[in-house]
This record gives sequence, C-alpha cells and structure tokens, in this order.
Amino acid sequence: MGLWVQSDGEGLMRTIRGRIFTSLIIVMVCSVLTTVFLFSRLIDGMLMDQARNQLKLQMTKAIDIIEGGDVGDLSTEDLELRFRDRMFYADFFVVDANDKIIAAGDDNKEGQTIHVPMSPRNHFFTLDGQKMMYTHQKLDHGLRIIIYTPMDILKQISGRVLRVSFISIIISFCVIFIVGLWFVWKTTRPLQQLKEAVSKFHPSYRSLGIPQGDTSEIGQLINTFSSMSGRIQKQHQQQIEFLQNVSHELRTPLMSIQGYASAVKDQVVSVELGLNVVTAESERLIQMVDRLLQLTRMETVQEEWKLTEVDVLEMMEHVHQLMAPAAAERHIRTSLDGDALEMAVPAEQIFQVAMNFMQNAVRYASTEVRLTLKGAPGGFCICVDDDGPGVHVHERGSVFDRYYTGKAGITGIGLAICKQIADRLEAVITCSESSLGGARFSFEYKRGDRQG
Repeated sequence: MGLWVQSDGEGLMRTIRGRIFTSLIIVMVCSVLTTVFLFSRLIDGMLMDQARNQLKLQMTKAIDIIEGGDVGDLSTEDLELRFRDRMFYADFFVVDANDKIIAAGDDNKEGQTIHVPMSPRNHFFTLDGQKMMYTHQKLDHGLRIIIYTPMDILKQISGRVLRVSFISIIISFCVIFIVGLWFVWKTTRPLQQLKEAVSKFHPSYRSLGIPQGDTSEIGQLINTFSSMSGRIQKQHQQQIEFLQNVSHELRTPLMSIQGYASAVKDQVVSVELGLNVVTAESERLIQMVDRLLQLTRMETVQEEWKLTEVDVLEMMEHVHQLMAPAAAERHIRTSLDGDALEMAVPAEQIFQVAMNFMQNAVRYASTEVRLTLKGAPGGFCICVDDDGPGVHVHERGSVFDRYYTGKAGITGIGLAICKQIADRLEAVITCSESSLGGARFSFEYKRGDRQG
C-alpha cells in the first residue's frame, strides 16, 4: 500500500500516511500496555479479595469441625478453595501459646515452632521460602488456628486469566490494526492521487484533470484543487485567445500604417492623407496599449485613488457628449437621465466605468442607448441600457472576465477594467436584461465603500 516506500525517496515519517500510521501504532501499543497493566491489577485485586473470603469461609468450617470433635478431626481435604472452575485445598496448622505447632495438615510440621504475626492488617507470611496468604482465629486453651494458601496458586489463576485476556487483547489489536491500516490507506489514497494529478497537471493538457473528491475534508480539498485547475486552464485558454485577439487588433493598424507609409513613399496617395491615417492608427495603437498597461497595473499595483468632490451628473453629461459622435456614426440615439448629485468619489475611475459601459453599449445597440444616474442610500448607481441582442443569461457571469469578448468585442479589456475598479471600491457591478430589450450594465457605488 505504499506505507514504507515513497516514490520521491522521502522517509516514512515525512509522509502524512506514515505519520498517521506511526501515530496509530504508538496509540495502540500504549493503549494495550495500559489496558494490560490496569487489567492485571484488577484481576490481582479481585483474586486477593476472593481468596480472603474463601479463607474466612474455610475458617468457619474448620472451627465447626474442631468444636464438634477435636483438632485431630481436621484435615486439608476439608478446606476447599474454589476459584472459577478450579478447586484447591487450603492448608492449616494449630499453634499453642509458645507458637509450637501441635497439629497441621502436613504431619512433618508438627512440633516445629513458627511465628505468624497476628496483626489484622497483615495477611501474609513466609513459609519454606514461599509467600502465604492466611487468616487466623483464637481457640480455647490459648490455641490458635492458621489457615493459609500459597500465593503461587493465586498467581497461576491470575496468569491463566491474564493469558486469556491478553490473547483477546492481541486479537482485538490485530483487528483494530487492520481496520486502522485500511482507514489510513483509504484516507490518504486520494491525497496520493491528487499529488500524482497535480504533478502531471499542465494548463494545456485538458485530459489530465484533478479527480473528484467526496464530501469529507480531503474530498473538499481535492474539489478545491479541481476547481482551481479548471480556473487555471480557463485562464490559460483566455490568455491564448487574448494574445490572438490583441495580435490581430495590433496587426491591423500596423499594417495600415505600413501600407500608407509605402503608398506615400511611392506617391500613390497624398502626404496629407497618409499622415492622417498614420496619426489615427497610431492613436488607436496607443489607446489599446494604454488599456493593457492599465489593466496590468490595476492587477499588480495597489495605488491609492484620490477622492474628488464632483457633480456626478455633470460627469455623466461629459461621458454622454464624448460618446455622441461615435453613436451618431452608427445612427444610435443616446439619452441621459438623472439628478444632480455631488459627492467625493474617485472621479477618474468612475468616469472610466461609465465610458466603458457606453462604448460597449454603442458597439452592440441597434437604435438606442440610455445612460441613467440614480441616487441610492449613501451613494449612487450608474446604469447603461441598450436595445441590442443582449447577453445570454449563462454568459452574464463571464462578461467581466479578463479577455472575454463578445461578437462585436475587440480585446476583452474594457469590462474587465470595470470589474477591477468595482472590486477595489467594493462596489456592485452587474449585467442583466434591459427594459429596452438588450443588455443593462449597472455600477452601484456607496460612500462607505473602501477606496484605494
């Protein structure tokens, strides 16, 4: 599954998959060790409590036997200790006031002297090098009876329980490990696929797309990369189309300049006519280059736009007057409607938005273009309507994209500049259907919007 070897030669700990996998192992090992430790303590405690209770029960039984006869009637077979499904026998001895054993389950211990502490808190003593758990009780005539069992028996029972428990834990560990391994692989596999796709991605290769992700966080990340790759490919395609369009637009005036310069040189046309054409085409070239430089500057340089107190309606009248000759040339009727409105605005940028709107409308209109200035709370709205073919609803979100050109478009820069200005001013720029039947372009500006 690629857990141990990485294609670029990086170590295990430098991969996300390796880190998750290693963390899973560490957590599981720590959990198993902690569980075994706590469980062993719990089992030992339970067995100790059970052993004490068993010894106390056998003490009661032993005293009943002794009281019903004498000390010699008691034997180890009478002292049964049961732990789960196993049975053992406790041992005993009776000592006199001098700690001398006078009776015992093992006859070899009779006559020996042994000291067993009678503290109520001490339940252990050592006999023949082995640790014993015991309980004791006073008898008549200064005698005492001690019933005990070796701790080795309890350890055997505890070990047996722990072995079974440990096997269960190991099986659980293996199951969790396999599930965790599958989960890590399932989780990180999309990242590996994303890495491979990104490494092969090129804006020109449309067939090599980013795979689609699911609804998880990683899936959303993959979808984000997929969306980003789509935008990059679209941007790349737009750049190619833009370069082609600009090259064509620049080539036309250059060819005109070259042609008329040659014609003047060959005295085919008059010098005056040739100079007029060269001057007009040169101005057209300068205007196109200036727009390109302006768009590039707006996207890369955060210059400050100064606010100027102006009559916005008077500015719109100036726009209307400048566009009148171009509209008359195409037999387009233009009108202006609005009320006087004085406000501190970035005048140059607002003027440019209105000019671009009007140029676009005049280029597409059939017979009429209408420029409207509407006052709005804290600002104003500039609307330009035309009766042209309009903009299809699916294309309205793209008309402000850089390099987007319609059927009568030239470079796809004018409306992109308007969008850049609107974004910088946090204004609202929209394209919708006009009441004249064509397109409406709106620019809504508020006094509180950010400038610069």
